[in-house]
Amino acid sequence: MKPESRDYGFLAVLAAVVIGITVWSASPVWYLTILLLCLFCVIWYGVRTWHDRAFYLVCAGEPLIVTCCYLNLWVGLFVVWMVAGIVCNAMGILELPFEIRLFFMFCGVTVPVAALVQVSNHVVLPLLILCIGTGLILGIQAIRDYTFKKQYSGVRP
Repeated sequence: MKPESRDYGFLAVLAAVVIGITVWSASPVWYLTILLLCLFCVIWYGVRTWHDRAFYLVCAGEPLIVTCCYLNLWVGLFVVWMVAGIVCNAMGILELPFEIRLFFMFCGVTVPVAALVQVSNHVVLPLLILCIGTGLILGIQAIRDYTFKKQYSGVRP
């Protein structure tokens, strides 16, 4: 299957980066990143035929992301990208070129947010910006869904 081969690629890059940063940083909690990477790989393999696979992958990836962010913010951001790529492949999202461009756009948008977190040294301001942006996107999507349902339900404007 084509998406699964890309899924292996995301997982291989994720493993290489996590192992590399663990060796490079020489952190006193180095074993956590390796342990959480192994847990993520086991869950990735174990739930490959389950219907809600993406949910379990997100739940398994979050502790790994937090641990990698503790070691280095930029490595944590890269791990977010790889976990997002694995989840997108599990959902069958990264099949069309348009979807791949959207994934890269997501990666590009997260870089300034991470830079803002790095500069501000706390997450309150970036969190507020992300909440406002997410609220706007959800509001626009809700209005769009409402007009779509209204248009195709047979109700005249």
